[in-house]
Amino acid sequence: MQIELNKIQELLEWMKTKIYLNTKVEQANKRFVKRGQVYNCYFGIGVGSEIQKLRPCVILQNNIGNAKSGNVLVAPVTHTYKNIPEIVKITTQYNKNGEILIDGYANMANITCVSKARLGDYITIISTSEMKKMDIAMAISLDLMRYYARSNEKLKDKLEYIQKIKEQRNYAQDELESLQYEQENLLNISGKRNIKELEELLEKYRQIDY
Repeated sequence: MQIELNKIQELLEWMKTKIYLNTKVEQANKRFVKRGQVYNCYFGIGVGSEIQKLRPCVILQNNIGNAKSGNVLVAPVTHTYKNIPEIVKITTQYNKNGEILIDGYANMANITCVSKARLGDYITIISTSEMKKMDIAMAISLDLMRYYARSNEKLKDKLEYIQKIKEQRNYAQDELESLQYEQENLLNISGKRNIKELEELLEKYRQIDY
């Protein structure tokens, strides 16, 4: 098998970079990154169609993991568009000078775990709405959407059941209030009737000649 000399040179250069990055691991482990932030990442030289070279990446891992682990889950940012649901377009962001900070697409089909030592400079942060799109694309990539669909269906059934219970409760409260009102009116009418009867009886006693 023949390997091109320039490829060997690239691999040797990448090996030197990896050795250098490995010296930064202890320091990098203390670095706190946040979900949704974008950093340059030294992906290096991969195999086949693996993500490669220095390029931006979006932090996907939750912040507890980001704080405690020396590794992070990331999605690479690429300018290659593919018409697949795992590709999420990123809104172009600019710095104060009008230069592009970030643009392109987050490839959720190529999410990977990297050492914090691979992370270079901080670039920007992705909006909450775009992170939601990435979450959906990631769920599609990992075949988790069917579980979300089942959960949503169960939630819908529960909400409908709760609504019926509320309606029944409200109906019962209305009925109870109606019965209480009728009872109070009956007591008032009955009380007035008894008082009138007593007054008539007293008047009769007054008229009796002892």
